[in-house]
Amino acid sequence: MTARPCVVLLAATIASLATPVALPLAAQRPAAAAREGEAGATEKVERRYLVSPTLSFRLSGSVGTVRLIGWEKDSLVVTGTVPKGVRMESAIGGDRTLPAQGAKFYLESPDDRSTASAVLEIRLPTRARAWIKSGTAHIEVSDFAGGADINVIGGSVRVSSSPRELQVEAMDASVTIDGSPPWLRAKTATGDITFRGSTRDAVVSSVSGGVRMEGGEVERARVETVSGAIVFASTIAPSADVSLDSHSGTVELRLPSRGDFEVEATSVTGTIDNRYDARRPAPGREGRGESLTLGRGNARARAGVRTFKGAIVITYR
Repeated sequence: MTARPCVVLLAATIASLATPVALPLAAQRPAAAAREGEAGATEKVERRYLVSPTLSFRLSGSVGTVRLIGWEKDSLVVTGTVPKGVRMESAIGGDRTLPAQGAKFYLESPDDRSTASAVLEIRLPTRARAWIKSGTAHIEVSDFAGGADINVIGGSVRVSSSPRELQVEAMDASVTIDGSPPWLRAKTATGDITFRGSTRDAVVSSVSGGVRMEGGEVERARVETVSGAIVFASTIAPSADVSLDSHSGTVELRLPSRGDFEVEATSVTGTIDNRYDARRPAPGREGRGESLTLGRGNARARAGVRTFKGAIVITYR
């Protein structure tokens, strides 16, 4: 009987410990703010190296934004911000007593979302060669005359310069090139490709993305899509060889009012709309599809247009 009060007291104590205690709202806010601040915290990056004018540079890993800028200095400078928890490793060729011939950077993170806010600005000799490979990223290239090889999944690629060699491969990213690279290769799955400039040798292709070329002179070009539309408004150089090919996408060829060229257009089951002159397309075999040949002058420059079922439009530029 004497132990009964102790039992009651012990039970009450246990019940009070098990009952959750609500913290005042003012006490909860600092903890939540600390967690948010930790999640959005970033670290500054700044690395500088003496390098060769013909440096080979490579960057791989998930990065939100990369700005590649060429300059007339024998140095490599990498600056920017990366989220805390993201590790950036680098390897520089040579013993650092002489200008480095190569440099490699790699970003490692738990997932792509954690690096979406990462921003890197890379300044390197304008005649260097650069490789950039990332997931979903926004890549910007400017003032660069070397060789550039860019590979991304999503995001965007914008080149505002004229590298001597330019290769871009993307899945969903849009690709915009404002410049005149002598050698150009650009390929996407669904992203649109826009090229404004001149080139001596270009191969541009997409599955369902649209391709647009304009604003400069083209010597050799092969443009291919499966279902994406093609608009070719570039100047066809003398003795040029241009090929435009699509399965089901519309192909629009915009020709100048003057010049010597020959155009051969064929659609297996589609139609040809000639808005350039009064010539009418001829019906294809078995009454399906159409074909048309246009010729001006000595016809040293040739443009071939072909679709399976996509429409072909030939008009003035």
